[in-house]
Amino acid sequence: MPNGDADTVDLIVLVGIQASGKTTFYRRHLEADYSHVSLDNWRGKGNVRRKEHQAIMAALAAAAESSGKVRGVVVDNTNITAETRKRYFEYADEFSRGAGRPVQVIACFFDPDVQNCLDRNRQRPKDTPPGVPYHVPPAAIRSFHRRLEPPTHKEGFDEIFRVRITEEGGFLVEDAARPRPDDCADAGRADIEG
Repeated sequence: MPNGDADTVDLIVLVGIQASGKTTFYRRHLEADYSHVSLDNWRGKGNVRRKEHQAIMAALAAAAESSGKVRGVVVDNTNITAETRKRYFEYADEFSRGAGRPVQVIACFFDPDVQNCLDRNRQRPKDTPPGVPYHVPPAAIRSFHRRLEPPTHKEGFDEIFRVRITEEGGFLVEDAARPRPDDCADAGRADIEG
């Protein structure tokens, strides 16, 4: 995934509808190297965007001071439109100006299979503590899917990865700058076992 430049801290933005595997992917493949920020952590607790901003800035600072032990922060929200993602570029710029450290903004786009997302959502509990994925109305998943805008380099992302859940429950990660395997038989792919 990210290239791991020692001077750069990473701000990874997960993009996908509910129950598309974002939190599971973070826990399995990113948790050891990245802090985690999610609006779900502050569900029902007031000004969540301000809290998110503070948490992201603190996580970037911790990563910059960690001598590579922590590479950055993962923002684990749906982030389905370019408009909602715009603030993360502002946070990265703010941090870079203040700390003098470059921030690489990376998107992981969870390419949805809506039916599978609905199936996973049915298995989720309706009442969970903050920070734990929870059941949402199926209409919300369909609505978010209709409005989903895949991330683009034009928005400002340094790297974009497409993530899909395999039939075995693992994750397939592809560099989105390359064609999909459906489009080209020899497209670059990386399998990550679940």
